[in-house]
Amino acid sequence: MLDPKNFKQPVVFFANGIGDHLIALPAIRALSNIFSGRLSLIVVEEAYTQIFSDIVFESVWFIKTFGSSGVHIMQKIGRELTPFDYEVLAKEASGCDLFISLCLWTSPYLERFIENLSPPVSVGFYPTFTYKLSEKINCFDSIFCVNHLFNPQINIEDFSNPPYIEKKYLTLVQDLKVSMKKNKLLIVHTDTKPRKIWSADKFIRTIDKFLSVQTDYIVIIVGMHHNLPLELAYYKNRIFDVSGIPLELSFALLSVADLFLGVDSCMLHAADLFRVPGVGIFGPTNPQKWGFRFAPHKHITSDSITSITSQQVFDALMCLC
Repeated sequence: MLDPKNFKQPVVFFANGIGDHLIALPAIRALSNIFSGRLSLIVVEEAYTQIFSDIVFESVWFIKTFGSSGVHIMQKIGRELTPFDYEVLAKEASGCDLFISLCLWTSPYLERFIENLSPPVSVGFYPTFTYKLSEKINCFDSIFCVNHLFNPQINIEDFSNPPYIEKKYLTLVQDLKVSMKKNKLLIVHTDTKPRKIWSADKFIRTIDKFLSVQTDYIVIIVGMHHNLPLELAYYKNRIFDVSGIPLELSFALLSVADLFLGVDSCMLHAADLFRVPGVGIFGPTNPQKWGFRFAPHKHITSDSITSITSQQVFDALMCLC
């Protein structure tokens, strides 16, 4: 076990897709608690403002990319890591005596950054680190296990509360919930990487069948975009499309939801942290690793996502009502 009191300038590094930042949220909250405000963070600015802004850090440094506006960087990091100015970043974080990478990936740019930073102690998921972390069954637990180096008794459930939401968004959704009276809310999220997308027609059939049985429910569709043929839905008057709204407002809607339906995506992880019962549709990715961890749930999976039927998904939703 490492004694956190021995480190004066610990730094944690994390960068990946939006959903991955939600997965890392409990771990980074716990690290901030362990190091009593001495922890500094290196992160994509978009992730800090949307997910980590309520956590106490000594300093926060943003990854600056070469030749990019940074608008879509959270979708490019990982195996296709956008080059970043590791030399400048290493100077900003100079004096770091403990470097923690919570990324499940590595890259030449990250390795050059660590070489320039030269921390006496480092922690991460690759053999090049002083202390190598081991992946667990679920990705939430994989990343959270870094805290067990400093406190073997620490519990992920104590740090797995949802992301912070501004009061203006909470007020909006609470007013919405009041206006719904006795109606319940199903949040649906369909957009993700192409290999993880489920059939738009099957989504519509599932939603229609669900609304025909659950007459007290309305559906709200969140996300960046979708290709659902809503005009073909029989119960389209009970389906509301708000795709494209700010991410934080989508999170706020999840905070008042009764049920969630979606693919392997950031919204599934947000629903999980809000403890919203949900159905996750999985094809090429492993639900044991990337699925629900905290909330009541059903995972529907197949080697080919195209073989998952609307009846399977409908039955799973009904089990959670």
